[in-house]
Amino acid sequence: MRIAIPLCLLLACALGSCTKIKDPEFRRVDEFGVRKLGFEESVVGFAATYYNPNNFGVSVKEAGIDVYVDTIFLGKFTQPAEVTVNKTAEFSIPLEGRIPVAKALQFDLPKLLGKTVTLRAEGTVKVGKVGVFVTKPIRYVGRQTISMDLIKNPAGAGR
Repeated sequence: MRIAIPLCLLLACALGSCTKIKDPEFRRVDEFGVRKLGFEESVVGFAATYYNPNNFGVSVKEAGIDVYVDTIFLGKFTQPAEVTVNKTAEFSIPLEGRIPVAKALQFDLPKLLGKTVTLRAEGTVKVGKVGVFVTKPIRYVGRQTISMDLIKNPAGAGR
C-alpha cells in the first residue's frame, strides 16, 4: 500500500506533464508534374509539405486523397512510400494518381496557363509510431497558379 500511493502520484504527475499533440501545419504543394505519360492514362504526382510542431517524430503511411481542380474530380491519389517525420521539422508526403487521358483533356491546359485554380483535397492518412497507427483526416482547399513548370517537369517530379 505504501508503494501504491507514491506510484499513483508519480504516474499522475507524469501524465499531467504531457503536452497536447498538435496537428501538422500545411506549408505548400510542390514537385507537381507528370511521372509517366501514356496513351490511355498518365501518372501525375506532387508532394504535400507540412511542418511537425511536436517534440517527437512519427511515420506517415497509406495516404489516400481525392483531388479536385476547381469543380472537376482529378482522381484518387495515394502515397507510394512510407515517410519518416522528424520532430519539429518539415516533411513531404509524395502522392501519385493515375489520370485517364479523357479526364486530362477536360482541363484544356494551354488556356489554364497563368490562371489560378482552386485545388481541393480530401482523404485520410495513417500516422503512427512503433507499429501503432491511427487514421487521420486530410482536408485542404487552396489556390494554385498553373505555370509552365508543371509541363516542363515531366520526369523531374518523379522520385
